[in-house]
Amino acid sequence: MNRFLKPGASALLLVLLAAACTKIENTTLGSDLIPSVDNINTFDTVLEVNAFNVIPPDSTRMFISEPHVAGAIDNDPLFGSSRSTLFFELKPNLYPYTISLDSITAFDSAVLVLDYAGYYGDSVSPVRLRLYEADRKMYADSNVRPNYTLQPDLAANTSRFWGEKTMTPRQFRDTIEIKRGDSLYKKVNRQLRIPLNRSLAEALFRQDSSGTGAFKSDSLFKEYLKGFALQCEGPANALLYFQLNGANTGIEFYYRAKVLSTGRIDTTSTRMPFSSLCGHAMKFDRNRSGAEIMSFMNPDPNKGSTQLYIQNAPGTEVKIKIPGLQSLTNRIIHRAELRVTEMSPNGSTPYSQLLPPTLLYLDVADTGNIYKGIPYDMAPLTNYFCFPSSGIEYFYFGGPTRLEMVNGEPLARYYMNMTRYIQGVVTRKEPVFEFRLSSPYYLWYQNCNSNNFSYPTNVFRLVTSGNQIANLPGNGRIRLAGSNHPDPNKKMQLRIIYSKL
Repeated sequence: MNRFLKPGASALLLVLLAAACTKIENTTLGSDLIPSVDNINTFDTVLEVNAFNVIPPDSTRMFISEPHVAGAIDNDPLFGSSRSTLFFELKPNLYPYTISLDSITAFDSAVLVLDYAGYYGDSVSPVRLRLYEADRKMYADSNVRPNYTLQPDLAANTSRFWGEKTMTPRQFRDTIEIKRGDSLYKKVNRQLRIPLNRSLAEALFRQDSSGTGAFKSDSLFKEYLKGFALQCEGPANALLYFQLNGANTGIEFYYRAKVLSTGRIDTTSTRMPFSSLCGHAMKFDRNRSGAEIMSFMNPDPNKGSTQLYIQNAPGTEVKIKIPGLQSLTNRIIHRAELRVTEMSPNGSTPYSQLLPPTLLYLDVADTGNIYKGIPYDMAPLTNYFCFPSSGIEYFYFGGPTRLEMVNGEPLARYYMNMTRYIQGVVTRKEPVFEFRLSSPYYLWYQNCNSNNFSYPTNVFRLVTSGNQIANLPGNGRIRLAGSNHPDPNKKMQLRIIYSKL
């Protein structure tokens, strides 16, 4: 199964072979920090944590260059249902826009094409997508930030129906033969191709570039066609991702025209693309009513929740307190890491294909709930708490999903390295923060400046190798054993390997 076309993050399997107040003679734990000689008086302790579920207000915005979602996952027993409608414009790059109407003898057809980028969910779930006009104008990205959150003031105008297509994720691998007349024009795959309503498509095709015609200017075009709304109708268990700025995205018009040099009638085509001038938005609705997560929103205030739930944006997160850090005495910290374990496998199809996030991310909440990276460990050679320009070194910092056998079950596990930060707490009495564990699409750090010129200031993408986005909206969810879970092999905990001074 291929849920999404992006490389997985590789990571080292950590084996803990320590016992409290005993010597560690051979271990790979914290190999970058534990001295390289044997028989050092090294000790092991575990600090209890207090973790609880949070459903934060979402302010996620989609960038023009990143895959947008249409589809649905209905009745996920852990998190409820998810539905996403995709809004976008397709229009000329320049105005006035002209098609050589003088040589056209007949209009044949039109097809909307979207470049397919991947999926999340059940690979054989049919997704019925219906294309309507948007009910109002939409706008392209501004210079400051994209205009729309994942709850835009947009809807489908269902009285203007342009076409529909039902696809399963697997079908996007199939080759499609495109013909012009009786001749094979090209073969394609990884495309959503929706045949368009002939009368609506021909009316658009024959717009004028003079007077008040839609092809005269962008403002007149917006009045004629406000944009499109692609929404899922009927039951489904897959989210489909499309690259709006992909090379093939656009409307393909097929028509017959006279070749002036020969007088021969031939079938040809022209294309109206998606460009940086086009508006775009996603409306991503989560409905958690009746889902399992809602039974774990009010935990024991002193011990936290037995079960924790993390869902990609627009999603959920976990707040973590570690009371024992305040009283931890000075010592040499060789390794300190937060261990996070999946509570149980997903179960039967289709839920077995609702995979965990590619990685989880841990940061801290400063005074006034201002978030920043974990000091020292975010960028190990400095006390820098913003994103390093070279990206996060996940091999050191942790976060990528690892599949491990726990009590005989294959479970996702995550390790977050907090070694240098905790050394600063015990040695220099630096502040003890609360923590946030999440599966973000991107992060906004108020006191940091982004190095990516194409993004708004203070916005940082969470990326893996090859500059791949780690957690796209909707792509990943997991149920974790909480800080109050009864199984010590699964419960969230902070483990510290140290030497006495």
